[in-house]
Amino acid sequence: MGPPRLTLTNAGLSVEYPWFRGAGALAAALGAALLALTMRRVWPRVAAGAMAALAVAVGAHLLAYRLEADAAGLSARGLGGRRVVAWPAVSRVEGGPGAIVVVGADETRIEVDTTDFRAEQRASLERTIARRIREGASSH
Repeated sequence: MGPPRLTLTNAGLSVEYPWFRGAGALAAALGAALLALTMRRVWPRVAAGAMAALAVAVGAHLLAYRLEADAAGLSARGLGGRRVVAWPAVSRVEGGPGAIVVVGADETRIEVDTTDFRAEQRASLERTIARRIREGASSH
């Protein structure tokens, strides 16, 4: 899929995928659906239909996804809705090789899949989160 687009601003950063990645996944879904229609046997038709459904879900996710770290907090938008954790409410941050998880005091979790991020993108996100948490703690 490739790395997302990370935009740095004075207030923080935003992460989103370019529109053409989502459109590409939807085009692949169309191709898999057309393949399913041409299949005569049931199992290949089911497999192609499942691939089409998965590609639609991936395309919709890529088009809807947006992560923002601004002065108010960290917010993530996707197919499942929008989640927000204010910086003063962050109870912990967990990191692994392919993800960063920010957990709020009310156990709201924002999981950022960083497997597609370039190293400098992940480092920028980590620095922004750390800086905002420090600023949020010092203001209260």
